[in-house]
Amino acid sequence: MQLALREISRHRVPLMIWVVVTALTAVAGPFGTLDAMGLGGRALYWGGVSAISIVLSFGAQALAQRYGKVGRIGVWTVFVLVIAGLSHLVNTLLFEGWGGWTDWAYLTGAVWLVTISVYLIVAVLTPAVSQKPEDTFMRRLPIDVRGPLVRIEAQDHYLNVVTARGSTLILMRLGDAISELSDKGLQVHRSHWIAAQAVAKHRREGGRDVLVMADGADVPVSRSFRKAAQDAGLF
Repeated sequence: MQLALREISRHRVPLMIWVVVTALTAVAGPFGTLDAMGLGGRALYWGGVSAISIVLSFGAQALAQRYGKVGRIGVWTVFVLVIAGLSHLVNTLLFEGWGGWTDWAYLTGAVWLVTISVYLIVAVLTPAVSQKPEDTFMRRLPIDVRGPLVRIEAQDHYLNVVTARGSTLILMRLGDAISELSDKGLQVHRSHWIAAQAVAKHRREGGRDVLVMADGADVPVSRSFRKAAQDAGLF
């Protein structure tokens, strides 16, 4: 619930930015829109451009959180190119004399500057959120999947994170995830971390311990982690 409230609080800032940007651009009419459109047309044009940009930015932000620094730069580069391309296409259709690589390059540079500016404004205006390690981990997950953790399974370079609301893959090492989650659960296998409260039952299978999780999955307990699992009261 607290995570959801923080997300709503975050969304207020982009909404405020959308209102302010739409109002200012509708009045000022940048990029030739002052002469080409009336006030109402400019409000519709810039309101639409701003709304699309902000909505796509949420997707880009969610995707960027799954990668390292280089990956995040790549995601935002694609975002800028997509926004610039869409704007260039619309301008070509609406404005006589608009078109060509020069105008596209100009738009791309403008979108880069606006993207960086909005990012900095949001960083300054967004209320500070909890810095608890488990909240840091949760912010890596898509909003619709965030919920009580069930288990985490390492799959090559990715982690399959299962919560009470679903599952998702994130690019992260299991060791780093365990460090962020602190005492919220325990590792029971070199490839598995589980939330203790999400264990439904325990069984022995072929001389090995298996934990049945709340999502119905079987998680093996390796010998090296068996004592820790016993100490945690899992069996």
